[in-house]
Amino acid sequence: MAETFDLIFRGGTLVNHDGAGPADIGIREGRIARLGSIAPDSAGEVVDVTGLYVLPGVIDSQVHF
Repeated sequence: MAETFDLIFRGGTLVNHDGAGPADIGIREGRIARLGSIAPDSAGEVVDVTGLYVLPGVIDSQVHF
């Protein structure tokens, strides 16, 4: 059975403790369920975040890239 998500943030630059790189973020029941390459047809809604930085679970009021 294929993994499904409520929402996918697709095409952004994921920034976390491993560094920064391209990745999709799959959300299920309000929680991050998967990071990595995710098929866009596996979610009810897909948000294109190409060109944006995504910092899941991080609150930083002063970021400089």
